[in-house]
Amino acid sequence: MASQHIQVTQLLAHAVSLVEKDEDGAIDVIKRASAVFGNLFGNLDTLNEPEPSARGSLAPWQAERVKQHIDKECARRINNDDLARITRLSTSYFSAAFRASFGTTPHDYISRRRIDRAKQLMLTTDTPLCEIAIACGFADQSHLCRVFRRITGQTPAAWRRNGRVA
Repeated sequence: MASQHIQVTQLLAHAVSLVEKDEDGAIDVIKRASAVFGNLFGNLDTLNEPEPSARGSLAPWQAERVKQHIDKECARRINNDDLARITRLSTSYFSAAFRASFGTTPHDYISRRRIDRAKQLMLTTDTPLCEIAIACGFADQSHLCRVFRRITGQTPAAWRRNGRVA
């Protein structure tokens, strides 16, 4: 069992090294590691299924309301107090439940949704980045660029160029 554990660790380390250069190769290596891991611990299919109502997470109606509010109010300031009010929870309980449901903080989720909206606008319009930044709830173009680069690894201008070529 120890040798299989080492084998899984080595496969995953190899997959990590491949991610930047060869995404398909990395996926193949991860599948092999998963098979070895499955042999060690049995059927893992149930690990991918979320519990219907995991304790400490948002109810489905709460999660849906939060997602809709974030998408609708993307261009405005969104804070945890407002989101907690929508779900009828205290702010501190909401933050913990949000993280349990979405696997990330509300701030990070909102940033990613804003970046998704910016990507959509960059691909479907010729709107300048400074206007897209404001339309997506960023303070200015510089703020958009910092967050965009942190999330995607490239600047919005480079991403837009690459997206239009494909």
